[in-house]
Amino acid sequence: MSQEKTPKPVRSHHLIALALVLAFVAQCCWFVYAVPLTQLEAEQVLRGVERWHLHPVAEAAQPPLTALVAAAGVSVLARHSQATDLFWLDQHRWFIRAPFLLAGLCLALSLYYVARRLYGGAGGFVALALFAFSPGMVARSSLAGGQIFAAWGAFGVVFTAIATAHTLYAPREVILWNWKRIGLLAVAITFAVGSSWPLVWLLLPAAAFMLWAVPHRRIAAMVILCAGAVLASVALAVCELDNLAALTLGVIRAFGMGGGAQLPRAVVLGRMLFFFFADAAPGALLLSGVALAAWCAWRRVRFFGNTAPLIVFILLVAMGLFFPQSGASTVLFASVPFLLLFVAGVFADLIESRWQAPALVVVFAVIAAQAAYSVSGLMRVFNRNF
Repeated sequence: MSQEKTPKPVRSHHLIALALVLAFVAQCCWFVYAVPLTQLEAEQVLRGVERWHLHPVAEAAQPPLTALVAAAGVSVLARHSQATDLFWLDQHRWFIRAPFLLAGLCLALSLYYVARRLYGGAGGFVALALFAFSPGMVARSSLAGGQIFAAWGAFGVVFTAIATAHTLYAPREVILWNWKRIGLLAVAITFAVGSSWPLVWLLLPAAAFMLWAVPHRRIAAMVILCAGAVLASVALAVCELDNLAALTLGVIRAFGMGGGAQLPRAVVLGRMLFFFFADAAPGALLLSGVALAAWCAWRRVRFFGNTAPLIVFILLVAMGLFFPQSGASTVLFASVPFLLLFVAGVFADLIESRWQAPALVVVFAVIAAQAAYSVSGLMRVFNRNF
């Protein structure tokens, strides 16, 4: 007699994570409803419509993904409509912005999954709560722009590579066993590089982490990474079928970083960083000082799970600041999930130590303050537009 499988019970941590995700989606929907389509978004849509209809695009050297995704929901409607001005596009802004909201939701779930696997429940909740009420994450997930896809792709490149490397401890066929992860890695590379050419450089830390994780199967690790990169190149080539030269030019510019490095003064550099992260993720910015001090002073938190996101965060910040002509805002924004993960990892260790009480007080206070700040900002936006 066959025994029926009993469904897994819904635990409290599932409900907490669901509440945080719903809070994030609600803020994004509020933002989409309150903020009309901008001229920059309309230009992205029109470029995407031209690409979908296989017409030559004047600014073909730009990454193709944002325009294609922005126009995906209205390309058919635009073909049968005589009016494609800003007013007409604004009437369809839910269709235009929906893919970017979905990307933000997927990034939230990816961040929570990785943080929970690395740091346990406390780390997952800290990362997801900081993400859910970050004004920058809400805004970029609610506008038709490439930053949220770049952030999701960059995060996926690094941690899909690390996860795939760990599967090589099992004695199985490299390609056949890992074909799903190779596909995920290719999708992540496509999203990252298709949104911002300089993010192709993330293949270097991804390769380094894979080589470090499986020193006994380094050739297999590189085969997997190269297979993902080849598939991503094919996908990007398909996106640029109207102008394959643009793909080559974009990648060449990425490797050259658009010109020589521009090193700003220390005061200017610090001010740029402060205002950018204060706008994108103020809670993570407040907690990053404590997290970095703990990482430097306490050996327990200097393990791979905390150090890897810190390394990628520093790399992306350096790329954004020293090579601003290569799309600094997108590259800097792609570093935010790694900062959130680093902060969550360090505070997860603090919560499990003898500093549990002060760590919990600080985390809850910062998250509550950031939630109030985010909601009040949405109210101001709503009152301004209505």
